[in-house]
Amino acid sequence: MTDLAPFQRATVHAAARRLSGGGPRRFLVADEVGLGKTVIARAVAEKLKGRSKRFNVMYLCPSLEIAGQNRPKFVSLTGIEEKAYLPGGDRLALVPGSPPSEGNGYRIFAFTPETSLPGWKPGPRTGRKAERCLIRSVIERYPDIEKAVLALDAGRARPLLDDTAPLDGFTHVGIDRALRDVFACGEGEALEPKVTGWLKRGDTGLAEFIARARSALALATLRSKTFRPDLVILDEFHRYADLILPRPMVGGKDIERERAAVHRLLVDELTAGPEAPALLLLSATPYRLRRLDGEELHAVEHYRALIDLAGFLTDDQGARQQVEEAMRAYHDALLEPDPERVRSSLRVAKQRIETLLQPVVSRTERALVHEEDLFDRPATPIVVEPEDLKVFRHFAKAACAVDAKWAGWTPAMWSSIPYPTQTLHGYALWPRLRHATGQPSLAGSGRGQLAHPQLRKLAEIAGDPKQLSLPWQPPTAPWWRLEGPWSAAKRQPGKTLLFSRWKAAPTAISALLSLQITGGMRKPGTKPPIPLLRPGGGEPGPLLGLFMQWPTLSHAIEPIKTGGGSIRAVRTKARDDLRHFLEERRIALNGMGKRATWLVACALERHLSRQGFNRIKSAVLIANTGRGGLAWDDIEATSSISPSELSALADLLVSSPGAIVARCARRHGVPLDTAKEARAVFAFAWGRLRSYLGHRTFADMILSASDRKRYPDALCDAMLKGGFEAVLDEQMGILGELGDAKGLQIIDRLSASLIDRPGLVRLRRGKADARIPVQAVVPFSGGEQRRTSKGKGGKLRSDGLRQAFNSPFWPHVLCTTSVGQEGLDFHLWCRRLVHWDLPSDPVDFEQREGRIARYGSLAVRQSLASAHGRQAVAEAERASPFLGMLRIAREQPAGGTGLERWWLPANGRPESISFDWKFSLRSIRKERMLKDLLLYRLALGQPEPDAFVTMLRRIGADAAEARSLAICLAAISRVDAEAPAATVTRPASRSRVPPVDA
Repeated sequence: MTDLAPFQRATVHAAARRLSGGGPRRFLVADEVGLGKTVIARAVAEKLKGRSKRFNVMYLCPSLEIAGQNRPKFVSLTGIEEKAYLPGGDRLALVPGSPPSEGNGYRIFAFTPETSLPGWKPGPRTGRKAERCLIRSVIERYPDIEKAVLALDAGRARPLLDDTAPLDGFTHVGIDRALRDVFACGEGEALEPKVTGWLKRGDTGLAEFIARARSALALATLRSKTFRPDLVILDEFHRYADLILPRPMVGGKDIERERAAVHRLLVDELTAGPEAPALLLLSATPYRLRRLDGEELHAVEHYRALIDLAGFLTDDQGARQQVEEAMRAYHDALLEPDPERVRSSLRVAKQRIETLLQPVVSRTERALVHEEDLFDRPATPIVVEPEDLKVFRHFAKAACAVDAKWAGWTPAMWSSIPYPTQTLHGYALWPRLRHATGQPSLAGSGRGQLAHPQLRKLAEIAGDPKQLSLPWQPPTAPWWRLEGPWSAAKRQPGKTLLFSRWKAAPTAISALLSLQITGGMRKPGTKPPIPLLRPGGGEPGPLLGLFMQWPTLSHAIEPIKTGGGSIRAVRTKARDDLRHFLEERRIALNGMGKRATWLVACALERHLSRQGFNRIKSAVLIANTGRGGLAWDDIEATSSISPSELSALADLLVSSPGAIVARCARRHGVPLDTAKEARAVFAFAWGRLRSYLGHRTFADMILSASDRKRYPDALCDAMLKGGFEAVLDEQMGILGELGDAKGLQIIDRLSASLIDRPGLVRLRRGKADARIPVQAVVPFSGGEQRRTSKGKGGKLRSDGLRQAFNSPFWPHVLCTTSVGQEGLDFHLWCRRLVHWDLPSDPVDFEQREGRIARYGSLAVRQSLASAHGRQAVAEAERASPFLGMLRIAREQPAGGTGLERWWLPANGRPESISFDWKFSLRSIRKERMLKDLLLYRLALGQPEPDAFVTMLRRIGADAAEARSLAICLAAISRVDAEAPAATVTRPASRSRVPPVDA
């Protein structure tokens, strides 16, 4: 727990105390978005395990994207590298036959409830074939059941139970018991007649039987001593609240009541009974409980959701009644018309609620400890041009020709979806829109002004085509003065995350801005341009040398680090370093020739280190460059080079991608000592980085900004101009120091963050649909998207997009809908949030902004760099300046909660951008929302945020009084002699709610 902030340590202490106690072992961490609830959950698991020999952690979350993002945090407990960790079966029924890896006594199970818990949704769900094979093996032990079930299966065109699988990990006793419970077979009652009779009912059938059998297998798994979870973590549980608060089944058909009973069996096994695991709930919005089908439990009165939740957490009817009474008093106090009576009544009710809930809930909120807004909110005026109105008129006429009911929708759709008659694929209007003629402006040329007011403004905000063509973002703490395209940015560096209401908007925006970068659509039948940096028919040595991690020579130099030096000084120091290095090793500098630089490097490596040269040869073997070129094993060692060769070699070593990767790997503990390790790092540099940097868009931009004629030479110049070594040093530090990656895991994650092929989105132009390649500006639509069958183009996997966006590389703009609004991290290189459409309520506003206002975000790192960057760079010598900056920051006096340094940038706050349409309802709504945002932030932690804000307005409360009236459940605010964080001294400049016991 040494890396946790004080507020996190206090929360872990409170949760572990509750979960290891003798009463109900249930606890809720409700910290606002971005405060590291998953990190807290991992620390709780570590604390609960103690000295136990084995500890099973089951992590349940609502989507595969969240699971993919957060599972590595828990896998790190095992000490097994993520790449080597075997996650086992992805559904409960498959776990006994395929358990996850075990390390340090931990096993990590990661599931989504919808796929892993049969019976979750009404209706039969036949699952995967692997589950059905197990079911076929199960029924072989029950001849009458097998005969009846297979008779039903035989009548199908495609049988469901056509194969078996070994029941490894299960016991016959466990399966039999689970089947009896699922089919409600009473004590002394025979199972087979019960099931065969059930199958003969008119409301059952094969699919229903398979769903029940899947439930039985899941139930048997949960009851197994080997696989029973010791800790269940329900992440974003508010999105599937029916797991802890099942829908009561009153009346209905027999089959519906039976399904509810089966569901209850699984829920009780997870959450109730004497052998129930410890249960840790995570959610930033626990007062908006929804079922998996989207229905909200208490759509109007959120305080009732808190009462239900408190009743579950305490598992005590008396405690639930006390919370209900306190919440009713709080609710009544909010409605009290007299201002003075409001204040007194609310303080009494609030203190009672805090006393009752603090043992089972912890919620930390920045708004209660930080008086300023978390974001800069620049005014973004929108100007509507005549051409925009022509596009609108054409669209409105075409839409109303389909059906007059669309008249009321067309303004909202046009303002959000650029060029709707070209981009509304998949909408009900599309079949008629696609044939509309006479559109005044057609998108697709990539030239001229865009005929959409918000899109023009977005192009200014996110960056012009040259800025979006950059292959990487600039570092937060440059080692020298950046030049070329990296120095000319008129805006604050960083990526842009955009949220829209309409599903068509992200793809339309991505296509249209991408066309601005590429210069327009290609003619039909035209092949895409061939990437550069590909081995040709000649000697591949120069290209291999560009991406080789020269094991000795790469470390002969150390780039200058002054924070303000020139690139000329960088090159001069590199030559001096190399000359000194070679002279120490008695390499003569009196040669007269001018050999190819890669040949000189290879010959010197062979002379300086036989082991190092062998690692080079081993790496070259995986390059697959064809038959041409010199055999590297035939290159003879040399102990003499010429001054011109020295100068060229120094330039190569200071600016080539391969040497830069080698130095960064050394600084961050990535091993390169064995042939296997060297091949892994070279595979990244050659197989991923080379492919990425060979993109034609990069080449056009880099060549236009360089006086070098050949792209490899211009690319080396760009490595210095754009501070690539500082960028890679920072990204490796983020993955290692701020993340969980170690050693070669850092290289694996770097590889995963590079998108080498574009995704494709549709755009209508003329009579045909075109496929627009997108990489710099990309839509994010969630789900496990796959490439086409040939692996070329198609949709990009959403988790790969998230990793790429959290790197300094493409994409620079990510466009999404509410699918990217909850649970996902997009903060590592993003500092601008664009509300393409205003969110529907303040909770959605908070969720959106929480995607980038997180631990160690770009804005936080830029703030740290402004305070400590120059010192860290100057002191680094051969170490990592980025890690040095983090060390200096940690050495500063601690703030009161730990939020002050890593979550709240001292300067340069991130931006939250919304558009101002003059004289429009949208503009009025935006002004009202921004005016009330602070009060809403204070209210978001309250069970009735709207009523709380209304009360604050009615009594004229300022921000300080609002904080004092807000319910505060933060663990760090409690006076507790056992809690290690309770004695933290809080800064006087921060307003805090007094502790309950004060």
